[in-house]
Amino acid sequence: MTSPEAAPRGDLRFSVVTAGPDGLELVVAFGPRDYAVRLTPAEAAELGLALLATASVAADAGQDVPVGTRVENCFFPVLGWTAGEVSPGVPALALRLAEGTEIAFQFDREGARACGRALARSGRMRLRERLRRAFRRPARPLGRN
Repeated sequence: MTSPEAAPRGDLRFSVVTAGPDGLELVVAFGPRDYAVRLTPAEAAELGLALLATASVAADAGQDVPVGTRVENCFFPVLGWTAGEVSPGVPALALRLAEGTEIAFQFDREGARACGRALARSGRMRLRERLRRAFRRPARPLGRN
């Protein structure tokens, strides 16, 4: 069930239809009419990223984004994730983003390993930062010498 805010205004609907090996059609339906826009896979990827980024930015009430700002990409707020296989030997990673959006990525085995290693490396604190925290002197209370 969708909330009234999430429902399209009027009778506006969107769908995507394959149009052969090198294209697809974005279909915008309004009332009884369908309007198809033919896109290449690269154009569809660009449109998809722009729509996800814009929805993500708009969903963040803490961001003051002026009207007319072009949003081409952003850091998506990941609220949750699941890793597994879509079929034996086909690893996948599903991310849950703001506003209930879910996106899934499918990897080959080596791509999944490389992604996991890169994420693990980026999640580790650097030695210099660990040492700084370990040897940081406690703050002295105010009013004492």
